[in-house]
Amino acid sequence: MDAIVLSGKRELDIFVNPQRQNLLRAMRVAGVPMTPKQLSARVGISPSAVQHHIRKLLELGVVELSHTERIHGITASYYRVSPRDVSIGVLPRDGLGEERLACIQGALSAVFSGYADYVRRGVAEGEQFGDALTGVIRLNHDEARELYGMIRRFLDERRREGRDGSPWEYALIAYPVAEAGDA
Repeated sequence: MDAIVLSGKRELDIFVNPQRQNLLRAMRVAGVPMTPKQLSARVGISPSAVQHHIRKLLELGVVELSHTERIHGITASYYRVSPRDVSIGVLPRDGLGEERLACIQGALSAVFSGYADYVRRGVAEGEQFGDALTGVIRLNHDEARELYGMIRRFLDERRREGRDGSPWEYALIAYPVAEAGDA
């Protein structure tokens, strides 16, 4: 699957906006196309503000028009999150490294906050669970590619709109660590 690559400051600024991130999260959690009015009720901003943010996300290709419906004589537009991944691109040497890291940090912080709330609520025995795993494993180049491929395939197969099951939010960071003295 091809990715949407955020290649400049303007694109990063559009994407990193907290309201737009809230809208994207609400759309992903809902798992079905939604109107600006429906999104407005979920995120607590006006429908016109939602439409403004949706237009910006449409420019990037992160959101797309799913379909329209006539409701009481008015045409309602339903939007969904594009099935394409967004690549923030940590590696480019374009002088936007700090902006890219801030974008990633915001995403990770949002997932962690949701996880912390989940842990605080407690989980009754037999209910779904979440977990935070940390550690170090040793992988050669081929194993690292295999791990990444397995994770991508697993996630891509389950990203379908309207799929049965409850939404699970995730964040995964994996990278080669420099051993002491190797820096």
